Amino acid sequence: MKSKLIMFAAVLMIFSDVAYSQVSGIIPSMADSVWTLENNSGFKVKIKGDKEGHFLIDLTKIKEGTYLFGDLEEIYLKPDYKFTIKFNEGKFHFEGKGSLENNLIQESKISLEKVFGNSGYGVSFGTLLTEPGIFIPQLNKYSENTKQLAKQSKNILFQQFLIEDAEFVKRYILYCYTRFYGLDSSKMAPLKKVLGIPIADRKADYKNMLAEAYQSQFSKKLLVDEKTDLNKIMYTAWDLNNEDLFKNSKYYRDMITYRMDYLVNLPENKTLKDSIKNEYLIKLRLVNNLIKNPYVNEYHNYIYSNGGINRTKDSVQVTDIYKSFIVKAKNPAYINDVEKSYQNFKGRATKSVAPDFNYPNEDGKMVSLKSLKGKYVYIDIWATWCVPCIAEIPALKKLEEQYRGKNIQFVSISVDNISDKMKWVNYVKENNLQGLQLMADNSINSAFMKTFAVSTIPRFLLIGPDGAIIDNDAKRPTDVELVKKLATFKL
Repeated sequence: MKSKLIMFAAVLMIFSDVAYSQVSGIIPSMADSVWTLENNSGFKVKIKGDKEGHFLIDLTKIKEGTYLFGDLEEIYLKPDYKFTIKFNEGKFHFEGKGSLENNLIQESKISLEKVFGNSGYGVSFGTLLTEPGIFIPQLNKYSENTKQLAKQSKNILFQQFLIEDAEFVKRYILYCYTRFYGLDSSKMAPLKKVLGIPIADRKADYKNMLAEAYQSQFSKKLLVDEKTDLNKIMYTAWDLNNEDLFKNSKYYRDMITYRMDYLVNLPENKTLKDSIKNEYLIKLRLVNNLIKNPYVNEYHNYIYSNGGINRTKDSVQVTDIYKSFIVKAKNPAYINDVEKSYQNFKGRATKSVAPDFNYPNEDGKMVSLKSLKGKYVYIDIWATWCVPCIAEIPALKKLEEQYRGKNIQFVSISVDNISDKMKWVNYVKENNLQGLQLMADNSINSAFMKTFAVSTIPRFLLIGPDGAIIDNDAKRPTDVELVKKLATFKL
């Protein structure tokens, strides 16, 4: 009898622990939707809300640290936490074990609400018009206030995270501020007017008009000394090898990326840049010189190796990047991604047969690449929301007219979301777009796009009559070199 009671008590303790280690609550924006709980170490799980926004997160297998969770963004979790989350009056509120740390995270960000805003430029329009001498002290006050808030927690790891993260939140804000400083929301009318010019009415100088209209939005510029001082704050005097912070702070992680971009373009790296002429190779060299922590180093070797394979044309360089990564890589997910990218590179190499596609046109008729065999095929990958893509359309129309009746087919493949299909259809018809107008089956994640490593648009491809790839990153319609290239073919 005694042994049965002990066994029952043990079972009760197990179930008690499972029930205890959880996060629950009601968040209206989670109603009938799925949020992702994830961290920088590769953990990712989908959490579904019911029709009223009730949800439950099991923490029994959670490692202590910071996670991102839907609209909530940062949330701090431990395996023994049990708290509830509610959303009232535009704020998230936490109650229970672990609530102190999470309420502190929310409180630390209150002073930044007006700074971030919702301009679409990372920070608010008001922030972009604030002089550096006024704005930087405001950010310093935020980080000092965060230090004081962190002391309210007895969790040393959390204290360290909140204080260190605040420094990189500050640097991230300054990054956005520096990029768009002086952007004035009251001066955007000229750009909207230029963007509103119908494609058929756009002249040869449209690109210049677009650039001038964009610049006219800025009512002030940073002085050289101001820019130098901001760069020092953003990119110097901090460690690139903080593994714990890298796993817990998305802002620290972002700032390492931005620092690499900054270093590549420094005057002292000009000779290196001119000799290598491959930004990914330069970044890989910088990473291996500056980042010695194995975890942080492997991540960046993965990012820049994968990017280099996807964006480099030179087969010798690509093979070198691939071999250099594979020989020292340990993370299976990284290895798998780089292997796929390398195989895709070999599949899109010049003279390789292009993978087929079978996409619908604006009337729903399916068209495959295979059906165009026997013709040269010039493919434009674009989207209705892509301003640089739209800017190429007038020149593309001229090309189509110039080569009408020749042995070349112009194909435009939209990577708009399927949910925006009618927007695409209407755009095609209202603007009288020529050539074959098709829509990819899964936006930029379509198999055809992945084979060609399409990550930015517009992107242009040139396929031969035999179906072989002539150029997997062809010149744009506005580039005179494209006409010279086409003139070498018997069309």
